[in-house]
Amino acid sequence: MSTVIFEEAEVTRFKDETPKRPWRKKPTKFTVSVFLAIVIPAIIVGWLFQTSDIPGALIAVVIYLPLQLVAAGLTAWFNRGVRSIGDSVIIVLAIGATLFTLVVLISVIASLIIRGFQALSPHFLYQNSVYINPSTPLEYGGIGHAMVGTLLILLISSVIAVPIGIATAVYITEVRGRAVPYVRFFVQAMSGVPSVVAGLFILTIAVATGAFNQSAFAGGLAYAILMLPTVARTAEEVLKLIPDELRTGALALGSTRARTVLMVVLPAARTGIITAILLGIARVIGETAPLLLAAGNNDGTVLNPFGQSVASIPVYIFNNVALPYPDAVARAWGSALVLMIFVAVLFTLARVLGRGKVGKY
Repeated sequence: MSTVIFEEAEVTRFKDETPKRPWRKKPTKFTVSVFLAIVIPAIIVGWLFQTSDIPGALIAVVIYLPLQLVAAGLTAWFNRGVRSIGDSVIIVLAIGATLFTLVVLISVIASLIIRGFQALSPHFLYQNSVYINPSTPLEYGGIGHAMVGTLLILLISSVIAVPIGIATAVYITEVRGRAVPYVRFFVQAMSGVPSVVAGLFILTIAVATGAFNQSAFAGGLAYAILMLPTVARTAEEVLKLIPDELRTGALALGSTRARTVLMVVLPAARTGIITAILLGIARVIGETAPLLLAAGNNDGTVLNPFGQSVASIPVYIFNNVALPYPDAVARAWGSALVLMIFVAVLFTLARVLGRGKVGKY
């Protein structure tokens, strides 16, 4: 095997050369055909928007999308043959689906911000609705009582669901007993339980029997049913990412399995477990049906989780959004905006904390 030695001048010339990327060069025929395939359907649709009374959504779905598919298929056939027609159709459908999703998402967020911002003010975040009726102006009243009730319910549900969910994940991934298939089956089945079923369950076994009143505790129980599978499944996936070397190393040093889990595995998965908790909270925070049945409603601020019915943001939105009073509807939109911001903060925290490398301790 011979070795090639380059002179210093040649090495310098190689370094100074601009890398050639022939795959980036497109023939003029291809560029022109793609440009026409994009512009011609857009011109036709723009003309229809200006001259016809057809709704814009109908033009976009029934006319523009088929035209774009035909234009993309003809362009692909003209440049690369029949076999590339399927690829062009898939590309157009994927781009169309992405644009449709973005339009829907942006329209929902924009509507929420525009309609909800008019109700936002400092007093809206700390006042309650004791002396407020649906026709009261926006200068009075707020959702402070609903925010306190929501935080109470989330705290109770987290205290119940988080330890059980993490213990379930530890049992599935670390203990690996005989009941693992059954436990995993029930966790997956619980993840598909409708929220109203959880509320009916608590209403039947706790509220209707007189064990508890409609309260924050009953609402927390209903939320815990919905929160548990999210925490358990996410924590299970996180614990699976922990390298086995950490477990075997701890066991080789004489540690028991329980001590290994508590002192090695769980600290190593701390970031992922926090993410699982935040995702579980974000999963349930917007559910209304369980709170309507289990927590009830109240216009005042309630701090006792066992005493009486308690207000919550989802129920507050539900009670105000359908009223024939503009100020009540504005309060509902403002509450929805506050709830969306809270959920966005939770998901942002989950993403930021989830960037930590699982398994490093």
